[in-house]
Formats: sequence, structure tokens, C-alpha cells
Amino acid sequence: MQAIRSFLRGVFEAAGIAALFAAGGLSYAAALGGGVLPAARPALYLPPVAPQQPGIAPRVWLVDGYNVLNVALLGGRERGAWWTGPFRDELLGRADGFEEEGAEIFVVFDGSMPPDSERAGRARPVFAPSADEWLLAQIRARDPAQVALVTADRKLAARARHRGVEVIAPAAFLARCRAA
Repeated sequence: MQAIRSFLRGVFEAAGIAALFAAGGLSYAAALGGGVLPAARPALYLPPVAPQQPGIAPRVWLVDGYNVLNVALLGGRERGAWWTGPFRDELLGRADGFEEEGAEIFVVFDGSMPPDSERAGRARPVFAPSADEWLLAQIRARDPAQVALVTADRKLAARARHRGVEVIAPAAFLARCRAA
């Protein structure tokens, strides 16, 4: 019986200490916020997000090239040389057949532009030291309602959504691309 009492006393002491910390933290936050708890207003460090306007199709499609290659295009195939020209060309060829005729399509790859990479297709290849940073710079420079980002990269997608950009799964994008 003594062991149970000792155990329960320890549990209640620990719970009491946790409750005091929570109450103290909330009181401190309320005092700093002029009596309003932080949950009662939006966080000050987040810029406002423009909501996506319904019925407006994105005009600019930004494709995270190597991410789409790995996640959707190569499904089940040998990945030994997934970063090479033939696989990039296959993705660009598929993007050339995208169903929305007026859309601009940029397929962005990490790295420098390989020699003989000029092409005449609709999808424009872009080579950047960091594809993610290039994509985010383009997102910041454009109207979010006009942009769609194609990626399965969760961090990149979260940053794009935070700016109000529509994020499309690679398989959904490729399903909208006719075979060229």
C-alpha cells in the first residue's frame, strides 16, 4: 500500500509541475500579447497567403525535373543512370505534350547545362545549381494564381503552398501529358 501511495504521489507531483509550466507559459504569453493568447491571432512571422482563385488555370508550370523523373516517370525501370540525357529528354518530350496549349512549362534540373542540350520543344529545360532555389525564386517573382508547381518534394511543396501556389503530384501532371 505504501508503494502505491508513493507512486501516485510521484505521478501527481509530475503532473502538477507540468501544469504549472503550462499555466506559467500561457500567462506569460498573455501578458506579452496584451491579454490575448497567441492562438487568438495569426502568427506575426508568416506573410499573408493569397488564396487560389477558383476557375483560374495556372499559366506557368514549374516542374521539379529530377524529382518527377524519380517519382513518376521511371516507375519500375532501371535507375542506374536516371540523371542522364536520355531520361531528361524523355521527361521533356512528355512535357511537350501537356494538354493545356497556352501554358508555359519550365522543367528544372539541378546542375549545369550539358553541351548539346538545345531543343525546339515546348517545354523549356532549365539547369540551375539548385533546382529548388530556382523554383522558389520564380514562385516569388510571379502571381501565385498563375503558377503550378509539379513536385513530390514535401519541403518544396510546403514552401510553395505557403505562397499560395498550387502543387501538383508528378503522376497527375504526367497523366495530363499526351505521348509526343
